[in-house]
Amino acid sequence: MSTYALSDPTRGFMMTVRGRIQSSELAPYEPRQSQADLKDCFFYHTMNFRDGSVAQGAWDLRGRFSDYIGHVSLNGCRVLDVGTASGFLSFSAEQAGACEVVSFDQDTAKRQHLLPFAGSLYMVDHASWVRNHDHAMQAWKNAYWYTHADQVSNTKVVYGDVYDLPAGIGVFDVVILGAILEHLGDPVRAIGSVSKICTTRLVINTDYICGEEPMARFNGSPNFPDHNYIFWTYTIGTYRRILQICGFEIERIYEDVFLGTPDEFGGLRPLMPRAAIVARRVASP
Repeated sequence: MSTYALSDPTRGFMMTVRGRIQSSELAPYEPRQSQADLKDCFFYHTMNFRDGSVAQGAWDLRGRFSDYIGHVSLNGCRVLDVGTASGFLSFSAEQAGACEVVSFDQDTAKRQHLLPFAGSLYMVDHASWVRNHDHAMQAWKNAYWYTHADQVSNTKVVYGDVYDLPAGIGVFDVVILGAILEHLGDPVRAIGSVSKICTTRLVINTDYICGEEPMARFNGSPNFPDHNYIFWTYTIGTYRRILQICGFEIERIYEDVFLGTPDEFGGLRPLMPRAAIVARRVASP
């Protein structure tokens, strides 16, 4: 369990959830899959393999996992990685001493929301878009299982709906939301969904707007139809209010820069600013 002490309002909650953790045995875990062919994989994060080879991803967090999660100790914790993609955060949490790691991602592209650009396949022929995106998602899942086999990992996988997490998944000491909220049409609902099963700390890695005013910036623009997957950026004051509503308080904010996708000019890997918002539970859900 986490080494951090919880405040008094959560004591009754913690007494009841100890037994509920075991209900995770009923969760709809995916069966362990065989290692996919590397050519059928898409890696969201750059991964090192045991034979010394490297798969390049859109983000390179190697050696930076602790920075990325705001230096929260995971030793002995049960951890949920929401929006796992190709699994870098899950495998890193396992290596950081978590007693159990559950990786979660959407089960079908039907769950995915995009900005409704007129004339896009998403709007004109949604069924075809879902089929195409399901195929793309499979490459992410292949990358997860490729790494899972390579690292002889014990992480477990659940696919489903982030707004309605599967029954039986149990509760978690630490929940990590790594660069997922900006891709959701309803981040508030997603935070509320995962907060119900988080007993100690919630880590949100995102970008945010400085200021305590409860405001949000809509990131969609008619001039950038390819950027149809980024919805909202909140002020830190908005995050503070949402988390307080869910029974958490922001404990600290860890800001840093990380290697992002190479740009189109010379293939340089830009340093992208990100922040880890670490929130501590202070009230029962």
